Amino acid sequence: MKKLLKTLADFESYVCVFCFVVMACGCFFQVLNRNIFQIPISWTEELSRFAMVWMALLGSEIGLRQHKQMSVDAVVNRLPFLPRKLVECLGCLINAAFAGISAVYAVQFVAITYQSNQISSAMNWPMWIVYLILPLSLFLMCAFEIWEFTYLLLKRPGPQQDAEEKGGD
Repeated sequence: MKKLLKTLADFESYVCVFCFVVMACGCFFQVLNRNIFQIPISWTEELSRFAMVWMALLGSEIGLRQHKQMSVDAVVNRLPFLPRKLVECLGCLINAAFAGISAVYAVQFVAITYQSNQISSAMNWPMWIVYLILPLSLFLMCAFEIWEFTYLLLKRPGPQQDAEEKGGD
């Protein structure tokens, strides 16, 4: 299971890097065309925007997985082991529920977009492909939070935490 998760994490990182390169090159090409060659090409701006959206949503899932999201944990870190474990588990459940419910609605949104045959204005891409990152990233976030919840649930206090709870140094 760990090997599968590592492979998935590596793939997500490569996709993010690819999206960043596409976005940067597209923006550079757009500026170059507009200011030097005087050739207005609108599809580069649209491609850059789509790449940025994919990069941001996958990047937020990667940040969540690596515990790089912004959080205020000054109070939680001062709690004894069991109350801290309870608060962290509750946070994982709330995050998983939010991501899961949002993912279900995102799937419905993608399905509606697919049925409406909506296409992008400059590149003529089906918009459901662009919007597909919404349920994908949200389902990944939900799965990670469930994984994190089970990890926290099975976590045992270390020797230092035992000593702190008993009043030792």
